[in-house]
Amino acid sequence: MASFVTGPCGHEPAGATWIVACSGGPDSVALLAMAAILRERLGLAGLLAAHLDHGLRPESGTEAEAVGALCRKLGLGCLSDRADVAAMARERRTGVEDAGRQARQAFFADCLAGRDNAWVLTGHQLNDLAEDQLMRVTRGAGWPALGGMAALDPARRLLRPLLLTPRSAVTEFTAALGLPTMDDPSNADPAYLRNRVRHGLLPLVLQENPRALDAAARLWRQARLDAAYFDEVLPVTVPDEGGTVRLSRTLLSGLHPTLRTRLYARALDALGPGQALADGLAALEAAYARRDTGRVFQFPGGKTVRVAREGLVFGRDVLSGPPPQNRKRH
Repeated sequence: MASFVTGPCGHEPAGATWIVACSGGPDSVALLAMAAILRERLGLAGLLAAHLDHGLRPESGTEAEAVGALCRKLGLGCLSDRADVAAMARERRTGVEDAGRQARQAFFADCLAGRDNAWVLTGHQLNDLAEDQLMRVTRGAGWPALGGMAALDPARRLLRPLLLTPRSAVTEFTAALGLPTMDDPSNADPAYLRNRVRHGLLPLVLQENPRALDAAARLWRQARLDAAYFDEVLPVTVPDEGGTVRLSRTLLSGLHPTLRTRLYARALDALGPGQALADGLAALEAAYARRDTGRVFQFPGGKTVRVAREGLVFGRDVLSGPPPQNRKRH
């Protein structure tokens, strides 16, 4: 774990405070124990656990108590809270899975608040990465997003140290140390896409290629290399005071179409949440190449792109454009 953190992750642990998100499951328990073992070697300034009770199952309170007991055994502090995720889902008219994700993000942000050089660590491992890649394929993600989740997210101060460690190695570690772990029964619920991929699709892939997890790790590494290259060669897009990003034809005409589409994605990302899919970016590139002046595209997150004589104009539903019948969603 240590070599992955300081190598591919690009994270410097010395002097940092690590806050390990611990649900009580095998992955997060293993991560917490590894961090405790490596604490002095890594030069951590602090190490804590963080547990959020989602309030979705009667046994969730028992799980919170078990995490607290493990922390006391390891001599670590534990930040804990409870959220009524089901109520959040009803109030926000969203799915329970999405509401839980929002609750965790808010909880992690609270844990980080007021702590300098603090990072939240999650127990995502290689099987999770392979599942994420398969879900991205089904959702139509482009390259290099197909490589899967990042190991380091500086914006959210999030770190995934086990991302290239297979689940089998994690469970062997917890068993060897006799660490108490709990299984969340919701992880078997086929109502969730990730569970359908985990218990249905990924086993079929592994049946066809028993080394598919190695392939997932190679795909992730290649995606990281390509993303780093794109970061170097493409300009940084920053919205102006009006919240608009403008890409001139002078700039765009000097780029290969592959780089242009990545610049479009970067401009859309600069406008806030909402992931653009490959089909939408391809349609935008085709309209730009045709000089389809006046055409307006709408992307997730309330983002709008207008093809103008001078180039492309990216904004958030405040741009003037053609009549509604000439608008197209992507």
